[in-house]
Amino acid sequence: MEKNMNKSKTVNLIGRIIFVIIVLMIISGILIYTSDRATINNQYKINEADLEIPIFLYHHIVKQESEIQFDYMQTTEETFEKQIDGLKKLGYHFISYQDLIDYKEGRKAISKNSCVLTFDDGGEDIYTNAYPILQKENIPFTMFIITDSVGKDGCANWKQLKEMQDSGLALIASHSTNHTEFNKLTVEETLQNVNESYKTIEENLGEQKVKIFTYPYGLYSEEQLEPLKEAGYIINLTDNKINKSKNLNLYGLHRCYPLSDSTFKMELKIIYRSIRY
Repeated sequence: MEKNMNKSKTVNLIGRIIFVIIVLMIISGILIYTSDRATINNQYKINEADLEIPIFLYHHIVKQESEIQFDYMQTTEETFEKQIDGLKKLGYHFISYQDLIDYKEGRKAISKNSCVLTFDDGGEDIYTNAYPILQKENIPFTMFIITDSVGKDGCANWKQLKEMQDSGLALIASHSTNHTEFNKLTVEETLQNVNESYKTIEENLGEQKVKIFTYPYGLYSEEQLEPLKEAGYIINLTDNKINKSKNLNLYGLHRCYPLSDSTFKMELKIIYRSIRY
């Protein structure tokens, strides 16, 4: 009988401890959330706070779910708009690469929750489906185009690219001339390819003060990075990591896929990747 009473007391004690822990966790969560919301619009220069800066990568924005053949390449217009709206409600501020460069070089403060929006390959669906949403929300974005493919079936043409650029929202940047596997190219071939792509961009769209290159397929070799940096190119990688201001590297920027995730799931992935990497 005494053993049963002692066992019951032990169970009750454990239950109380667990209850207290849960209450403390809830209170802690509320305090963190309240603090986060109170500082959501605070701006910081690079040496003032360690910020997490995701760069989101999309390929195609399609009208209907039935158009999706590869879920890592296509997001529906409805999902995309919900993601944009959800990120704004979470307190995210969309910035441009110029903002990111100015922040890195100490010339500009950015908001606590800042992110960059990018599209690879230069699909015409970005012009027809994504661009109207971005115009409505006044969100800056970057299109990484394959210059040999411009105007071909399924790809935006130079008139459409110029319209987006002239809006002041779009930066048109290089995804190479031909979407080749850069890990198989020499340094000389790499520079020739990227230089040629930008020559074509500037012939059609005018001088580009900010020049950014994104590796096709995310494939590259380490020896290519320094020569591209010396040539004046900001460099994107595609590795699903999150940029952090304490080690922000403009010549090895990380990008991640939103795919068709809810904004809640996107936020959880940002937290997970920030901890993991």
